[in-house]
Formats: sequence, structure tokens, C-alpha cells
Amino acid sequence: MNMSVLTLQGYEFEKQFNENEAIQWMQENWKKSFLFSALYAAFIFGGRHLMNKRAKFELRKPLVLWSLTLAVFRR
Repeated sequence: MNMSVLTLQGYEFEKQFNENEAIQWMQENWKKSFLFSALYAAFIFGGRHLMNKRAKFELRKPLVLWSLTLAVFRR
């Protein structure tokens, strides 16, 4: 059995990546992580509060179908 080996090729954005610029950007913008974390928490807890009053979705059959499809079409 002859199996060919695929070579990994780099993407153009990887070739242009500048680590020092990335580090500088992160050092200048680290405070934004607190804002995004607070927004995330507000969406999660606010969404749970809103969904508490709604009826549950019956997703058992679609999820079984989705999992079966993934298993069948997986290489």
C-alpha cells in the first residue's frame, strides 16, 4: 500500500506575522479583556434568565441525526 505524505504549507498571514508587534498590541490592550469578560458573563447569565421562562427545545432527534451524519461521513 503506497500512501503519499501531504506536506504542510504555511499561510500567507503566518509568513507576515510579527511577534513583537503582537506582544506590543497585547500589552497596550490587556484592559479590554476585562470588558469582554464582563460582557460575556452578562450575556450568559442574562440569557439563562430569559430562557428560564421558555419551554425547552426538543433537540434529541436532530442531535442524533447530526452525530450519525458526522460518524458516517467521517473519513
